[in-house]
Amino acid sequence: MVIAIPMPSIEPSMRTGRLTRWLRRVGDFVEAGEPVAEIAGVHGTMDVEAPQSGVLSHILVAAGAEAVAVGAEIGRIEPGPPPHFSARGPAETAAPGRVPASPRARRLARESGFDLSRLAGGGPNGRIVEADVRAALARGARPEEAPRRQGESLRLPVEAAPGMLQLHLEVDCRLDALEIFRARLNGRGLAPRVSLLDCMVKALALALARTPKANVARAGAGFEPAPQADVAIALVRDGDILAPSFAAADEMNLEEIAAARADFVAGRFGPGARAGVCLIANLGAFGVRRFLPAVFPPWTSVLGLGAAEQRVIVEQGAPAVATLLSATLAIDRRALDEPAAAALLAAFKALIEAPEGLAER
Repeated sequence: MVIAIPMPSIEPSMRTGRLTRWLRRVGDFVEAGEPVAEIAGVHGTMDVEAPQSGVLSHILVAAGAEAVAVGAEIGRIEPGPPPHFSARGPAETAAPGRVPASPRARRLARESGFDLSRLAGGGPNGRIVEADVRAALARGARPEEAPRRQGESLRLPVEAAPGMLQLHLEVDCRLDALEIFRARLNGRGLAPRVSLLDCMVKALALALARTPKANVARAGAGFEPAPQADVAIALVRDGDILAPSFAAADEMNLEEIAAARADFVAGRFGPGARAGVCLIANLGAFGVRRFLPAVFPPWTSVLGLGAAEQRVIVEQGAPAVATLLSATLAIDRRALDEPAAAALLAAFKALIEAPEGLAER
């Protein structure tokens, strides 16, 4: 099924904007939530994120186009990638001893003196793309030190722990200030760019660090205070749901989180990546407004994120339009109680709505 990429709005009053540039090309495989384009309005810029995983099949509005109407279809994503689905022609078949890589990845590797032979590719059919090389360079890792893929040990479990009582709490988070903050951050030319999910990871980790009664880990048949704020994210890859983790994410900056997420999306997982206290499950890319997630070991809580959407709210006694996202926290009642969970959600919401706090390390 073809999915349209609509022109988003940076602020409620925005009617048209400029499509400043495309970050991906026709034929590129993109993950749901990955930035594919950049737009600009009167008060800043923001990323346009892929609404689902697949192949960027059409670019309908050229980079630099002015006065693009909010909601207009600017591109399309189709399921894939089939081998022939590339603007550069049929998928490359690597010659013996030749690493499959895109021309841009080869040029960047050549200019930086980077050896591609030991780098795992995140593109179609394991092909190394430019983002893979940039992520490795950003980490400062040599190719032989690149994390190995460990997807087998990261599959999401499906059984709840015996005797588990699950409860759910929900808040709506306003995103308008966060989108302005993220646009300003990405305006510095970050690579990879900071996504909305990266900000959610940082906000949840800081909230866990600030509410120690909610930062609880499993310990054998019982529970204990977690030594650090570890946050995992649920990813769909090759038909499996994987859950790599950001260890001590509260001590990472947003650029480091974005680089680690890019590694996760490309299938590169470091040792011990299965650890985590709270798991983020994001169904917003599928248009789901809100949902009730389930808690599975090894996590003691799961944060379910819905789609960001414009809604009418009451502000100072008058109707106003705001961009809101529903966040639902599921908890294992044996590990933390309702006041601890409520405090965690309140801290998370406060960080999302006052995002300058996300700049903390």
